[in-house]
Amino acid sequence: MDALVIGAVTIVAAAFRGLTGFGYALVAALGFAGFFSPVGMVPFILINDLLLTGFTVLDRGRSPIDWSVTRLLVATGLAGALCGSLIVPYLEGDLARILVSATIVVAASVALVRNPPAWLAHRSLGIVIGFATGLLLSAFAVGGPLVAAWLLAGGTRRENVRGVLAVFFGLIDIFTLSSRAAMGAIDADLLRLLIIYCPMTLAGFACGYFLSHRLPPHVWERVAAIGLVAIALIGLAQTVYVVALA
Repeated sequence: MDALVIGAVTIVAAAFRGLTGFGYALVAALGFAGFFSPVGMVPFILINDLLLTGFTVLDRGRSPIDWSVTRLLVATGLAGALCGSLIVPYLEGDLARILVSATIVVAASVALVRNPPAWLAHRSLGIVIGFATGLLLSAFAVGGPLVAAWLLAGGTRRENVRGVLAVFFGLIDIFTLSSRAAMGAIDADLLRLLIIYCPMTLAGFACGYFLSHRLPPHVWERVAAIGLVAIALIGLAQTVYVVALA
């Protein structure tokens, strides 16, 4: 039964990513909460997310990159990812589950903001957000909408956002996976899971991608918004539940 649920979560998360272009980690982290430890699921999620990011970048072609902003975010993000990797051994049990669920609520809520306020684009906030995003991605595999919101608020021109995010997430994911490998988290069990579930990830992504090219823009926006609201509400419910049991 567990295998069926994990497979279903994998397909739904990948389909949401294929449909909307984001959200795989948010959906996966919510769905896997009952089957993996909060930090144990990170390598599995990041490897799948990195795979889907590669397909997304190849599909959309080469996007322009603002290298000055990218260097700032990558430097602060790597510093955050290093800190996230160092605190991983201390993030177990109810505390980790509360932090993961709360992060998902915040990330999903931020992603719902279509036009972030201009004041958010201040460079000093970019440093803080880059660090925080790197830390959250390294520790829990979620938090990406935070840095996207900073970029969309005016951290760079809109045509550069996709390229900056691709470089940022790619490097943070690679660093995090390397650090987890050094900690012994990339083992035979993880490779077995990837062999079993990667085909489901690709199948779900293909279904979502197929639908995304056939939905009118207003329907696509509504589906994305409903999905994010559902993610935020489920994450909030999980947070309340874990706090109540703690």
